[in-house]
Amino acid sequence: MIFPKTIQDGQAVIRWNQNGTRDLITGPTTIFAPFAKIEPLHRINATEGQYLIITFRDGHSEHQPGPCALWFDPLLHESITPQEAIQLDAHEAIVIYNEAEGKVTHRILNGPAVYIPTPTETLHQFRWHGDNGKGVKVPRALRFEKLRVIPDQMYFDVGGVRTADEALIKAKLMVFFELADIERMLQETHDPVADFINALTADVIRFAGGCDFETFKVRAPELNKLETYKALVEGAARIGYRIHKVVYRGYTASDKLQEMHDHAIETRTRLVLETEIEEQQQELTDLKQTREHERAADQRNEQERTLTHGLDQARKEHEQQLAFTQETQAAEKTHREELLRLQQEEWNHLKELGTDLTAVLVAKEHNPDKTIRLDTTKNTPLHLHEAI
Repeated sequence: MIFPKTIQDGQAVIRWNQNGTRDLITGPTTIFAPFAKIEPLHRINATEGQYLIITFRDGHSEHQPGPCALWFDPLLHESITPQEAIQLDAHEAIVIYNEAEGKVTHRILNGPAVYIPTPTETLHQFRWHGDNGKGVKVPRALRFEKLRVIPDQMYFDVGGVRTADEALIKAKLMVFFELADIERMLQETHDPVADFINALTADVIRFAGGCDFETFKVRAPELNKLETYKALVEGAARIGYRIHKVVYRGYTASDKLQEMHDHAIETRTRLVLETEIEEQQQELTDLKQTREHERAADQRNEQERTLTHGLDQARKEHEQQLAFTQETQAAEKTHREELLRLQQEEWNHLKELGTDLTAVLVAKEHNPDKTIRLDTTKNTPLHLHEAI
């Protein structure tokens, strides 16, 4: 290279000299080397939360946590690869294996933490039974490195269960569990989910085998009780887990049995609905009759009240008329008695005066019906008889 070479800030090159040596030059600078070979270098960065895996050509490797930057030197480095550090939440943990001096040890790191492995450390890869996307648990489908150390749950359908009368059903369950002892889990099992599945299947088969299909439907709520799952609870404790509860989500039967069961349900539902309709109609009829009886009773009561009121009014009017008549008669009697008394006094007064009462009475009657005249001697007896 004849002309000067400018190295910008953030750049680096290797200058190969004619004597076979080399120089690492970083910018910003300008170099003049007319007979040297200039080879640019690539810079590899690691940010916060990352680290660099540096593999050297002599076979060893190093891990450098970020934030950092390193120039890739083709004579020294086989590769430089940035990697994300492992972030652990408070409910997570990892199992770390370390190989040193031909001996492998392990340790458990609980979160919250940021883990950057050393070149001699590797993480335990868990491969458990998992869902295949069709609702079926298959081996090694669930692969992960971080353990969950908080209460968790899983769905599982126990199929191929036969009742005492050979009815084939599938029980749908949901298991709530918690990892309590990671060391015990690592020592006792390689797949806790498979252990759960086997224990659940054994418990459900034992439960269903002791009753016929109709009895199973009646006793099905017992599948919500933890006492029903003795094998599951004991097996989980043996491998470091706690079972909090099991929820029974129902069952499905074979197509033919399910069809029969659905038909029976439809029949029962129809009968229940018809019974309810009939009961409602009867209640409506009873209600109408009750209302009619109440209205008739109200009408009778109203008629009785009207009649009683009329009778009371008539009685009061009659009593008032009778009282008026009695008062009138009493007044007339008193008046007549007063007239008779006055007349008697008048007659007595006239008699005392020696007045002829007969002449007075005749004189008062200006128009007598008839006049009878009698001429008699002084000592002749008088006898008068008039036919009526």
